[in-house]
Amino acid sequence: MLCAVISKRVNSYTSTMNETIKWLKTLKRYLPQKICGALEGIERAKTEKIEEIRLRTSKPLMVYSAEKGYCVGADGALSDERGMIVDLKDIAQTFDAITGRSAYAFADEISQGFLTLPTGIRAGIAGSAVLTNVPVKTYKVIGSINFRIPTEAVGIAQGLLPHITHGGTLGNTLILSAPKLGKTTLVRDIARCAGSGVGMARSRVTLIDERQELAACEFGQPIFDVGRETDVISGIVKHTAVFMALRSMSPDVIVTDEIGMSDDLGALREAANSGVAMVTTAHAPDLKSLLQRLFFRRIFDEKLFDAYVVLSAQLGRITVRQVHDSLGQGLLDAPILLTCQESL
Repeated sequence: MLCAVISKRVNSYTSTMNETIKWLKTLKRYLPQKICGALEGIERAKTEKIEEIRLRTSKPLMVYSAEKGYCVGADGALSDERGMIVDLKDIAQTFDAITGRSAYAFADEISQGFLTLPTGIRAGIAGSAVLTNVPVKTYKVIGSINFRIPTEAVGIAQGLLPHITHGGTLGNTLILSAPKLGKTTLVRDIARCAGSGVGMARSRVTLIDERQELAACEFGQPIFDVGRETDVISGIVKHTAVFMALRSMSPDVIVTDEIGMSDDLGALREAANSGVAMVTTAHAPDLKSLLQRLFFRRIFDEKLFDAYVVLSAQLGRITVRQVHDSLGQGLLDAPILLTCQESL
């Protein structure tokens, strides 16, 4: 699905009140009434910081912020120890709702371990699987469902841009960190900056949203602000979408989330040969760990990226711990805490 960006979003690191209501409204379509009631009972200040909602069979309903997890009582009270118990019926009802009672229709998504819901919420699934050779076809029993709530942080990328642009032009950039340290949030805002000309020259951007959480398109329109001159290709595997973009969208910049498959290497090479800047992410705590994996060692040896940005929580979320150049040399004297800045 291709869509042009036409909306402007509020400048905020955490979810705004409207966005908080939006994810609750979305989840009401899928969650049992008693769980919705508990979530609605959580005080507003806490609700706005929620990043995950976890349902586990025979265990307390839990919500997670960036700092910690809480058990949720039936009245919405948060506790370190006790909460409303989720039973197998609750899990089954939720799974039936998110699959429309037709799990086989979502076999491709289930084989990846998650389904993406409207507004970019990702429902991760764990349980006893039914296998056909290797791919997961469906689950015999669902034991856990984890809803990950995407956050938008307009302006968060601007403190990083001087380190990954040259003469106002974005360089090939790989952003790496351990999970839940802001990679997706950061690349989304880089796409916005490039497509809107904020902190760099305005560029034609193609955002490849394979998991439908970067732009979170609904009815062909991104929920998040990903840039004025940004086009979105969603629901298509990255390496295929990169070749589609190069053939048909004439981008200056391609932004994706999470590379690592062998097929991604050919797409990266093709983009480099076409003079198109790539911005993407990978799971690794630091550059040394990343380069222990053959796929990324080949990328590094071929100098397909100009910058390797390492994120951490050292100074708070999102901290740029180091920026390495194409040779692996560190460019920062000290870590940088990225914060939202006023966008022009």
